[in-house]
Amino acid sequence: MDLPRPRIAYLFSRFPVVSQTFCDSEMLALEARGFDLDVASINPPPNAFRHERYDQFAAEAFYPPPPEALARLKSRREKDGTWPARFGDLIARHDRDYGPAYKASTRARNALYFAELFQKRGVRHIHVHFANRATHTALFIKQWAGIPFSFTAHAQDFMVDLGSDDLLRELCREAEFIIGVSDHSCGLLRRTCPGSVDKIHRVYNGIAMDQFPAAPIGEFGALRIVSIGRLIEFKGFHHLAAACAQLQARGIEFHWTLVGEGPWRERLETQVSDLGIGAHVTFAGVQSQESIKKTLAASDVFCLPCIVDSKGASDILPTVITEAMACSLPVVSTQLVGVPEMVISEETGLLVPPGDETALADALARLANDRDLARRFGRAGRARAERVFELRETSRQLAAHFDACLAAAERIDPPAPTILYVIDAWPPAPGDDSDLGGELAALAAIGEGPLSDATLLGLRCNRVSSETALPDWAEIIEFFPDALVLEAEWAAHPDIVARVIDWRDELGSGIDTENYLFQARRALHLARLIRKRHIGHVHATRSAVAVTAWLAARLTGVGFSAAFEADADLGSATIDRLAADAALVSRADDAGQDHLCLRPADRSRRLVLGPLKTKLPGEKPAPDRTSIYREWFRQLEAVVKTGR
Repeated sequence: MDLPRPRIAYLFSRFPVVSQTFCDSEMLALEARGFDLDVASINPPPNAFRHERYDQFAAEAFYPPPPEALARLKSRREKDGTWPARFGDLIARHDRDYGPAYKASTRARNALYFAELFQKRGVRHIHVHFANRATHTALFIKQWAGIPFSFTAHAQDFMVDLGSDDLLRELCREAEFIIGVSDHSCGLLRRTCPGSVDKIHRVYNGIAMDQFPAAPIGEFGALRIVSIGRLIEFKGFHHLAAACAQLQARGIEFHWTLVGEGPWRERLETQVSDLGIGAHVTFAGVQSQESIKKTLAASDVFCLPCIVDSKGASDILPTVITEAMACSLPVVSTQLVGVPEMVISEETGLLVPPGDETALADALARLANDRDLARRFGRAGRARAERVFELRETSRQLAAHFDACLAAAERIDPPAPTILYVIDAWPPAPGDDSDLGGELAALAAIGEGPLSDATLLGLRCNRVSSETALPDWAEIIEFFPDALVLEAEWAAHPDIVARVIDWRDELGSGIDTENYLFQARRALHLARLIRKRHIGHVHATRSAVAVTAWLAARLTGVGFSAAFEADADLGSATIDRLAADAALVSRADDAGQDHLCLRPADRSRRLVLGPLKTKLPGEKPAPDRTSIYREWFRQLEAVVKTGR
């Protein structure tokens, strides 16, 4: 392993995405080379599906806070003058040059959050896959924080989706370097952006060859065809369905397994039914990476009949072809853009004209009737993949570009928090008698000691616009990601879920099961964060997050503390059980343990004249709780130091 480098952030429009396994492979390979990575996603993932490799990342994944927090942060920067000073001209120019559809203000708002996050995290370079909204956002991050960026351009992203060659030229001009995933895409980029020719480099998407088993191609029987990809037009699966109908008409036995999901599924299912080949076709849906490897290994030929769609979009260098080659499968595809860089026709597979269904059927029939040829193509494909697409080599090439950019950059490590302060919602609802705002303001003011770098984590963001005791909360409080992220973690870890469900009975009837499972989902994410940041203690600020913190502490083995306000939303027996595991507790229902003085104070104003007592309008000023918080933090620091 190489020595650690300055931190790099990978910025995505959405992460993770099931079809972008090449991004996961690339980041894991860079981590193996000693790079410290952060992963940032501007939007929640499109679904709750996760590949098994998601848990292998050392990197932490960051998502933006709720819209209310983003709006608050932007408002503060407008008031202090930095927003107009740094973004004003750039937003105005992009609105003028590219039009309102490019949403320059939205890109700037998202960039503001990530720019300040990356500065705190010590990020010295940003890399983006696809020339799209995320790369546009990276441009604004550079404008705000001076953090340089690079990006990998694929095909549809800059050919169709971006929609502006002028913006593409600006992105290339501002980037440190640009990666094209094929010679074809690099050629397109150089013709479109002649001023950035020297910055454009080809690095293929690589895969770890040793992780893919060889497919034992059958000597006899039905030809087992496999295809993998999103069910969209430019994958050309409708042409393969028609070709399979021709195979059936010729009396050639086959079975086609189609792995993937997408908007064309219903259309393809109808076509397969209408062609009368339904008994020979399996729509396998989305599969995990490990399942895909097994499916490839149980096949005889891989077929991807890609075309240029009605909008001009197409595949350039489909990673699934490389994976099929790694499994020693012959590949049948089309003579389209970057595919001939992967598949050498008559050597590692067969290429036909895009959309030519008869030629596609001929190629498949040839392999069905000559299994020795299929094996020979498969062995040659594996050898070519090892030479050209091995991840160790492609990651080495990419790492060299990063190292060149980071040569003069100083490594800055992010703060190492010792304690996680968990909040149910921020800002507090009006009328909060427990003075959580004052407590957090006092915590944020601590200058040194175990609590000085405390992480403040809010689970929800209230729709409250009034000022609070913590006016800069949008800068210093983090928020849980979208519920879809939490659900994905829950679904991906059935063994952990089973343990957590077993613990439910320990808390008795003082919490209903719906609330317990809601908090349990949050706890799984909290446990991941504790492990990623090596946090040693978790504190539940109030009863609404006590079960979340308790579960996270049990899952990770870190210390746990909690505070229970008056009228807590947990039964007393449940509070007793939680308190039994806590290293420190403040309870409004127990005068001897109410260290935070959480019982509501009587602030009514009264006039007493002898035996007469009269209540006056208004309230007494809130008591000064500085000494209370100082003593509480002293006790909390003591338990944090002991690791309880």
